[in-house]
Amino acid sequence: MKFKNEFERSLFDAALRACGDGVSIEHNKIIQIEDASAVEVASFVGPPKKEIDVITAGFKQRSDVKVLISAKDYASKAEPADVQEWGAVVRTMNKYSAGTKYLGIVVSRGGFTSGCEPWAGCENLGLIPPLKGKILKFGADRVIQMLERVLRALEKRLHFPHEDLFTAPQYYDFVYRLTEAFEGREAAAKEQGERYRLLGNGWLSSFPELFQMLDGKRLQKIVVTKTGIYLSFSENLSLRMIGKQLQFGSDDGKMEGMPSAIRCEKNFFGEHCSFKFLNDLVVGECVTSAGDWGDRFELGLTNDLMLAVELDRLQVYRTGNPVDQNLL
Repeated sequence: MKFKNEFERSLFDAALRACGDGVSIEHNKIIQIEDASAVEVASFVGPPKKEIDVITAGFKQRSDVKVLISAKDYASKAEPADVQEWGAVVRTMNKYSAGTKYLGIVVSRGGFTSGCEPWAGCENLGLIPPLKGKILKFGADRVIQMLERVLRALEKRLHFPHEDLFTAPQYYDFVYRLTEAFEGREAAAKEQGERYRLLGNGWLSSFPELFQMLDGKRLQKIVVTKTGIYLSFSENLSLRMIGKQLQFGSDDGKMEGMPSAIRCEKNFFGEHCSFKFLNDLVVGECVTSAGDWGDRFELGLTNDLMLAVELDRLQVYRTGNPVDQNLL
């Protein structure tokens, strides 16, 4: 399979991760349009002729819904003409379709000019990255992450009544609501030094997303190496403190560095204890809360326990009051 540029390849891969085998790509080809009686052709020939590059994403549980994705690998911002053209493509596909319903997304590496928003709302197209807000240009990796998030969310949305998405500007708003939070992530990255990262793809994340993943999960194992601290949880999840960074997500089984000893303490004021003592207390308990204090990450656990993780220390204590009556 050939791609015109790396940005297009990355968008295609993101669509594959979200939609599986229901993804295809066409370059400079006449678009085949379904008809109730035969396959007809829309050539988009006119003055001037339009050559269409399209990534098409389909969904297993709703084969009658597809998303047409236009990838704009522009260093500068996309113009309203780019949005208008894709609106014409999607409208034509819907006009001649024999049951399949099409939605459209324009993905521009360089962002969009302000004139694109009204056209996108009118045509009911998704814009990635979002146009509103203070940050009008995102890195390519963030843009790719946005597309994958939108497609995954749409796949879930299609399990429920979704006819409203085909009425402007409902789909435009749907895509915007899913991508606007990335502005906060960019700001958080500057403030926190990109502290939260997802395992696997290395994407920037956040404390709320970390806690949402761990909430209610059972702690199964603690491993300390010279590289970092590795916590394993039920449902094949992992949390790792590597330097100042917290990495979390599906456990890929990777563990760097040789096994290493670590200082362990019990109770709030820090009395020495063995790793076995601490480990036996917390393993098997479920996460109930979390807190991040920069150089110290805390997990509230069932049985009124708190596990504090630092690069050179592990601490466990009971959270009940009074303190002197809840010692370990």
